[in-house]
Formats: sequence, structure tokens, C-alpha cells
Amino acid sequence: MKTILVVEEHKEFHRLVIEGLKAFGSFTAKPTEDLLVKSASNAKEALAVLTRFRVDLIVMDIDGQAVNGFELLAYMKKGGHRDIPVIVVTASDSPEIKSKLKHAGVLHYLKKPFILLELLEKVQHALDKSSKSLISDFTVTNFLQIIEMEEKTCTIEITSKGKVGYLHLKDGQLIDAEANELTGDSAAIEILGWDGTEMKIEELASNRRTIRAPLMQMLMEAAKVVDERADAAPRHDSLLNEAVTLAEGRYYKKAQEKLAAFLKADPKSHKGWLWYSRVSGNMKSIERSLSNAEKIAPNDPEVVEEIHKVELAKKTLRSGQIRRCPFCWAPANMKAFKCPYCRAHLFVHEELLACTKAVNRGTLQQAIDMYTKVATRKTNPSAHYYLSIAHFNLGNWEKGLDQLNNTVKMFPEKKFYAEQLHMLINLLTSSEDMFAQETVAKKKVPDPAPTTTVKAEKKKILLAESSPPIRKAISIAFAGRGNEVIEAGDGLEALNQLDKTTPDLILMDIILPKLNGYKVLSIIRDNPELMDIPVIILTGKEGGANNVKEKLAGSVTYLSKPFDLSKLIETTEKYLK
Repeated sequence: MKTILVVEEHKEFHRLVIEGLKAFGSFTAKPTEDLLVKSASNAKEALAVLTRFRVDLIVMDIDGQAVNGFELLAYMKKGGHRDIPVIVVTASDSPEIKSKLKHAGVLHYLKKPFILLELLEKVQHALDKSSKSLISDFTVTNFLQIIEMEEKTCTIEITSKGKVGYLHLKDGQLIDAEANELTGDSAAIEILGWDGTEMKIEELASNRRTIRAPLMQMLMEAAKVVDERADAAPRHDSLLNEAVTLAEGRYYKKAQEKLAAFLKADPKSHKGWLWYSRVSGNMKSIERSLSNAEKIAPNDPEVVEEIHKVELAKKTLRSGQIRRCPFCWAPANMKAFKCPYCRAHLFVHEELLACTKAVNRGTLQQAIDMYTKVATRKTNPSAHYYLSIAHFNLGNWEKGLDQLNNTVKMFPEKKFYAEQLHMLINLLTSSEDMFAQETVAKKKVPDPAPTTTVKAEKKKILLAESSPPIRKAISIAFAGRGNEVIEAGDGLEALNQLDKTTPDLILMDIILPKLNGYKVLSIIRDNPELMDIPVIILTGKEGGANNVKEKLAGSVTYLSKPFDLSKLIETTEKYLK
């Protein structure tokens, strides 16, 4: 599967390119290869796609107002996306633009208007080239020595941590170099001192000779400069990574200490100031930090977005003290239950079920990835808890319930988590909207993990309920009281479970897929081994269960949906005695 990202603000052009790329399967020499096309209309959307998906190629316009192509290219180089080949579409054909595109590492560019077939040819070339053109197994020094021995003529494009440089070699000799504003000897020494490099070989792009010294002399001079820099530069790079790790784990004070030390050594790091703003609990400190970040990198997308979050928050803040959204880092009131920026709910509360559609889903998915990483790295109660809250915001009720239930078991001393689980189960079982959205489960939800609560005698309950979230909520509630819960998502599955085991009680929705509750009850009534099992019916039809109850002569009772969980537990325990 290959993924192509199209970045273009004009809808008509956007449509043309995307339709052409979707037809790429019939054009390419590899028609069996699947192609996924993603789209973005601005830099922010493009970065969100790059964060969530593995992108193999970017096709972008650099001329639009919403998409500043050169800023996006620069950010990609800094943000770990420098390996992605880029095809640029532009209305300009000036030598200056060509030079800037070359130095930005663009693979191909097309001048508007262009023929769609020409674009598809470039796409095919880029996808073929991207898998084999980068060289990362050699150091620059070793690779240059090989070229010198073989007397090759070529240009080497070298990238390192967002920087791009070019070494031009003729008959194995280094004749010219370019890096940022540097040329000649100084550019070559700069490039030869880079680490973490990747190289791409091209045809010789410069015949001019600005370098006269032998290659070995240049390599020795570069090594000397690297050693001098290492002795003079403070060894503080790891401080920023440590600070970010602490911030992601919500250890804000410790993160502040690391960031303060980092910024003392490197006050020109916009990334450092950005993260310092995220771990500050005071608006004045946040604004000062972001002001510093903006002065250093005014067009950085993350800095621009963070400033927008703060401006939005200032409209609703009632004091200088704030809390942080655990998902997007936006400031919010200390008692806020919803983030003003990403619209995510910050904990379980009475309105949680009503508005999950308004949240920024990309932000929530990124938060899930982050907290999953934090949770596996160290025992962190907050990471486990906010994983569950993130799932609830996305409407992933089953995953969220499982996660919150496991969090309660892992951290029994945290009473707040148990209270949150109890509140959520009550909300789910008493919600008319949730019952109205019942759907057939595509597969059986696994039984919840064993609980630490133990009753004198463990009772077995068969729970037949078509809504996965409701089934999961009820299952957790009863399992937490020491019962064994067997789940079924439809009538046939319920009968299948009855063939395998004899429960002490059956809790069943009357409206079930495949075989409804009435037919299941009829089969139970006609089976001597099952007819005495108490059955509690959950029904949304007033009076519907009364008719069924009469047929089973007192062995059945019912509760109308939505119901109070405590009432369900009380009724169930009466029949389990």
C-alpha cells in the first residue's frame, strides 16, 4: 500500500489531481499495488496527516495563500519527514524558484498548467525512486573515499536534521559545495561535520571549481572543526527529550526544571520555549514563553497553533491559574469539564454522552498514541486514565470501559478512578440516547478480566444484549460484584452459550438480532433443564414484558430501558439468592 498526500487549497485543482491519482492503478507499471490518496488544504492539515499516516509521496502546490509551500517543506525537514519525496506544482518557472526548490530537496516540479499524464509519470518515478535512492548505511566520509577511489563524477545531496547540502565531485575530486548561504571550502567543511546524514546521488550539477584542496585535507579539517565544536558546545540536547518525556507523563514540575536548564544552555530553541509554555500553570508565563518561541520561529506551525490556543483560552479564562487539556495542551479554567480548543471532555461527567461528534478526532488519536507510549514506558496512573477518556471522546465506549476498568484494578488506591467508572456505567445504562443507538455487535466482546472482589459463592450470569457499550457496562458492573458474566450479542449466541453452560440467571434484552428475546424465552420454557432459570427482561416496549412474564408463571421479571443500575443490581441479587 502506497500513500500519497495532496496539499492544495483550490478545490477544482484538488479534485483533478486526486481523481488522476486514484486512476493511477491502471496507469502504473504495478497495477496490483494499492494506492491511498490523502488530501489537505493547508499546512496544518498536512502536518496532521503526516503525524497519523506513513506517507510515501507528497504532491503540493507552493503558490497558494493557505499553503506556504516553502515553510511546509522546511518544517518537514525539521520534523522527521525529510525522507518523503515531494513533487511541487507551481505557476512560477523563475531560476530563483528552481534554485529554492532544489535546495529544499524537491524531487520534481511541474509548471502550471500541466498535463495530468505528466504528473502521473512523475508520481511513478517518485514511488519507484523513494525506495532505493537514499543511502544511509555509510558515513559521508567513507562514501566520499569510495567515490574518490572509483573516480566518479556526480553531485551528492546530503540531508541532516532538516539541513540540506550539496557536494559536487568530478573524477573523484571534490570541486564545489553548497550549504545554506555557504559555498566552497566553508560549505564542504560544514557538510562533512554533519551527523545522522542521508545521501542521494544525482548527475553533476556544478562544473565550477571553488575547492582546490585534496579530499583528505578537507576531511581532516572537518574532523578538527567537529572536535572543537564538541568541546565547546554544552551537552544538553538530551535535556529537551527528557523534558518532553516528563511533560507527556504529566510530571510538569520536573519537566519545567529540565526545560529551564535546557533553555539556559540554548535560549534560541523555539522548541524549548514551546514546551516550557505547555508545562506552565500561569498565563503570564505561558505568554512570555510563546512570545520567545514566536520571535525565534514566527512561521513554525506548532508555535502558530499554540498561540491560537492561548488566544482562544483567554476569552473564557476567569483567573491567571489554569489547567491543561490532557489531549491538546490548550489552557482551560481550573474547573472546566471540556477543552475550549479541541472540544474534548476532560473527565466523566453528566454531559459526556451528548457531544462526542464535535471533538477534534485527529488530536484525540494523537493523544491515544502518546498515552499508550507513556503507559508502556512507566507505571503512570494518569496515562491509563486519560487513555480511557480519549476513547470515550471518540465514541469507543467498549475500549474506554475496558481501559478504565483495568485502571481501577491497577490503581485501587485511586478512589477517583473507581468513582469515574461507577458514574460512567450509570450514565450508559440510564441514557435514552445510548439505547436508541443500539447496534449489532460484529464479534463477541471478550469477557472482562477477573476482579479482585470475591463473593462467598460465585454466581454465573448470562447477559444477552445487542448494544456492545451497554453490554460492556453491565458486564463490568456485575463482574465487579464477584459474578461470572457470560456475554451474548444476539439470540442465537445466547442459545449457543446455554448449550455450553447453565447460568444461575439470564439477563436478556427482548429486542435481539437473529433470534429475538421472545423466541429465546419460548425455547427456554420448553427445555426442562433451563425452564427454572430466573430470566430478567430488558425492554423498551412498555407492557411488552408483562405478556412474556405471564407465559413463564412468575419466573421472569422485567425492567424498562433506560433503567437505573442500582435497581437492576437489586433485582438481580434478589433472584440470585
